[in-house]
Amino acid sequence: MAQNLQQLKKRIKTSDSIAQIAKAMEMISASKIRKAQDSVEKHNPYAKKIKDMVWHVLADKGLQEDMEKFSTEKEGKRLIYIISPDKGLAGGLVVNLFKKVNSYLKKDDYVVVIGKKASGEATRYGYNVLASFNMGTKFPRYDDLYPMIDIAKKFYLSGEVTKVSIIYTEFKNMLIQEPVVEEVFPVKQDQNFKANNIGYIFEPNSHQVLKDLLPFYFEIEFYSAFMNAYASEQAARMTAMKNAKDNAKDISESLTNIYNRSRQEKITNEILDLANGQQGM
Repeated sequence: MAQNLQQLKKRIKTSDSIAQIAKAMEMISASKIRKAQDSVEKHNPYAKKIKDMVWHVLADKGLQEDMEKFSTEKEGKRLIYIISPDKGLAGGLVVNLFKKVNSYLKKDDYVVVIGKKASGEATRYGYNVLASFNMGTKFPRYDDLYPMIDIAKKFYLSGEVTKVSIIYTEFKNMLIQEPVVEEVFPVKQDQNFKANNIGYIFEPNSHQVLKDLLPFYFEIEFYSAFMNAYASEQAARMTAMKNAKDNAKDISESLTNIYNRSRQEKITNEILDLANGQQGM
C-alpha cells in the first residue's frame, strides 16, 4: 500500500507538471495569435485592393496576349507550395492539411515545402520536392518570401509549369482553421467580381501597368497564405494545449481522490490493527 501511495504521488506530480507546461505553451500561443490576427485583418484590405486592380487591368480589351498568358488555364505540370508548421503539438492541423494535399497533388507535380512538418510528410509520400524552407516560430517577415517565390516566377514565366498553387491552413477564427488550395497563377477572378464600365486610361499603357502590378499580386498572395498559416498554427496549438492542460488537471484531481481514499484506508487499517492487538492482550 505504501508503495502504491508513492506511485500515486509521483503520478499526481507528473500530471501537475504537464498541466503547468501546457498552460505556459497555451499562453505563448495566445500572445502570438493576437498579433497574427491583427496583422491578417490589417493586410486583407490591401490584398483585396491589389487583386481588384489586377482584375480590372486584365479586363482591358488591349490585353488579349497577357490574358492568354496569365489568365488562361492550360494542361501541363503544376508547381505546388505546401505551408505547414515547423513544430508539432498543434492538434490535427498537419493531418488535416495533408488530407487536402493528398487529394489535390498529382504524381508529376513539382512541390516546394515550407515547414519541417511538410518536409517530413512530403518525403514520406515521395513527392517531387524541388526545395524546402523552414516556417520559423516568429511572425513571417515579408523579406522571407523572396527566395521562395523566385522559384514560382522562374518556373511559371519560363512555361515549365502551367499552374502555381499554395496549400495552407486558412485562419477562420480561434476555433476553426481550414486547409485550402489557393491557385495563384493563372489569375482567376473572384466570382463576385464585376468589372465596371469606366473607361480607364492607362499610363504609359495597360501592359506596363499589369507588368508593374503582377509582382505585388504575386507577393500578397503568398504573404496572405503565410500569415493565415501562422495564425492557424498558433490557434490550433493554443486549443491543443488548453485541452492538454484541462486533461492533465482532471487526471491530477482523479489521482488525488484515489490517493486520499487509499491513505484514509491505510490509516483505518492501522487503527484496526492496533485495536485488535489491544484486545488480544
